Amino acid sequence: MHVLTDNQGRPLNGTNSFGEPITYAVTRFRNDGTLALMAVYVDAQGEEQSYPLSTNLAAYGYHTMPSHTFVTSTYKAAIQPLINQEYLRVEGTVEYGTFNTVALDVMILMSDIEHLADNNGSE
Repeated sequence: MHVLTDNQGRPLNGTNSFGEPITYAVTRFRNDGTLALMAVYVDAQGEEQSYPLSTNLAAYGYHTMPSHTFVTSTYKAAIQPLINQEYLRVEGTVEYGTFNTVALDVMILMSDIEHLADNNGSE
């Protein structure tokens, strides 16, 4: 998976909720092709693993615009480095589900993000 990089080609890094290092990537959700922001990390066996920071809200009737994704508020701290460096911008919030869970409507501010997601999705 190709990770997100800054203008000098260095990986964009952050930490997860346990303080462990992560790198960021984008791909697409299989069911509808919307963007999915991913956390990428190396496990104890040295293997690259990933998990979504994004959530797909199509089942609740919410659809994203190009370059947007929904990130559950649980992962706000994990995406904060990207917000601070102006690679992401929170456009609003959406409440969904039985317990009114909050998701952030996030715009990814990288010009080639759709293309990069397509490339990662085809791997």
